[in-house]
Amino acid sequence: MKRVIAHWTAGAGRASAEDKAHYHRLVEYDGTVVAGAEAVEDNIVTSDGDYAAHTLRLNTGSIGVAMCGMRGAVEHPFDAGPSPLNEAQFNAFCKLVADLCVEYGIPVTPQTVLTHAEVQTTLGVQQRGKWDVARLPWRDDLRGARSVGDFMRKRITLMLGGVEVLQSNRPILRFGDRSVDVGVWQVELSDRGYHLGRADKDFGRLTRAATLAFQADNDLPSDGVVNADDWLQMAKATSRPERFVTQEEIDRESGTAQDAQMTARVGDLVGIGGIAGIATQAKQAGEAAQAASGVMGQVSAMITDHWPALLLCGLCVTAWFALRALGYSTRRRRLLDARENRSLAR
Repeated sequence: MKRVIAHWTAGAGRASAEDKAHYHRLVEYDGTVVAGAEAVEDNIVTSDGDYAAHTLRLNTGSIGVAMCGMRGAVEHPFDAGPSPLNEAQFNAFCKLVADLCVEYGIPVTPQTVLTHAEVQTTLGVQQRGKWDVARLPWRDDLRGARSVGDFMRKRITLMLGGVEVLQSNRPILRFGDRSVDVGVWQVELSDRGYHLGRADKDFGRLTRAATLAFQADNDLPSDGVVNADDWLQMAKATSRPERFVTQEEIDRESGTAQDAQMTARVGDLVGIGGIAGIATQAKQAGEAAQAASGVMGQVSAMITDHWPALLLCGLCVTAWFALRALGYSTRRRRLLDARENRSLAR
């Protein structure tokens, strides 16, 4: 499991059957912890349809926990409704999350322990106007998803005694490995801007290169081997910043961009030849058409006598536009690649 996502049920202070179907653990208004209908492990894989559906597009690898309450709550102006959360419930909830972090080796970071309201802004996974948990009824000074989320994480960290949780349940990965965990590592690298092609669960040359880049950027030993420290840093890492690279630099340094420029030049030659051919054929056709009577007769004579050459010239002009467009799009793709920290010179 990669993260814990905190919710409120938007129901009464006790867990209903529907609440238990959606969350792995629930904390009722008096601090009682209730187990949900689905095991945490059911969310390792969600393609089988047997899992707790608590967060849109983010159920895989996510533990869903909730505080029972906030039925009828209104965000603006804030109204907690007839079943508000309370501080004792919140403390029991934070203790539950701390225990889950220890059990599943999940570090306490904004990316790995967060409220439902933080999901869209922190992880970039769009939600449907969810604002749980963005307010606490007994703390009017905490307003907004991030302030409540930071307060929750601080409380959880205190309950852990300040001990940093390592992702010790993650395996060591190295070149040549093939496994589901390699696929997870590849997705994590790609999500943070370390591009390696398709996540194929094969720790090959591109995955090793991306791993080395990640380790170098994060002051980790650059050995290409993924251990507990690498998994922990990955959980904290944000997207890799784009480099400032100009099109001129790419055209000068990149072999692919230079090939694209050559393609465009060939297209220019083909196009110039096509235009010249069209002009020549039009001149000859015009001379031949003078003998024909009427406009339709002249056009018919031009097409009948010179259509193969005109068709060839037209194809040359079409190829010209196509080759120039191909060259331009290739150069632009290389520029985007370089700005996203892919190879500058390839």
